[in-house]
Amino acid sequence: MWHTPDDLADKISEKNLVRDTRIYVHAVWRLLTDAVLSLDYAVYVQDLLAELGRLRDGLDGRFSLDSVVAGAMALRDSAKRLAACAAAADDDQAARVNRTLMLMSRALVPLDYTSGDRFAHDPAPAWPTLQSLRDLAAAAPDSDAGKFLAVSAVRARNRVVHALRQATAAADA
Repeated sequence: MWHTPDDLADKISEKNLVRDTRIYVHAVWRLLTDAVLSLDYAVYVQDLLAELGRLRDGLDGRFSLDSVVAGAMALRDSAKRLAACAAAADDDQAARVNRTLMLMSRALVPLDYTSGDRFAHDPAPAWPTLQSLRDLAAAAPDSDAGKFLAVSAVRARNRVVHALRQATAAADA
């Protein structure tokens, strides 16, 4: 659930609170009882690739996302292989798959929920790490603002590529 500083008790209905609690209880139950964690990073990557496609369209060739897309596709392929292993895993294999999924999560979750460090709350859109790419896509081509934003965009691209490589290495190990 996304939170903002304005999310106070008066903003949620009892009906929604009961619904959300049921969802959270179900998720926790699955995490505690399933032999293999119910994390599907192949689906995650499909969503990321869709976002990268929108960014690529907005950037209109002004900034390359090829390394990010290649990293995401490599992770997608590795995640699909891992999911196949997970589906047929015995207890020992399930433990190894779960360790792998946790390593992948440690690489990818910060991309989903932070643009800064682990000690600050970051109310932001999905993949806040990509915000500087969104800003660059919205800037006028060849403008001073666009040139300054390109520096942040390079850092964001590098951060995403690094996380995708970490997650892919974990999945392939």
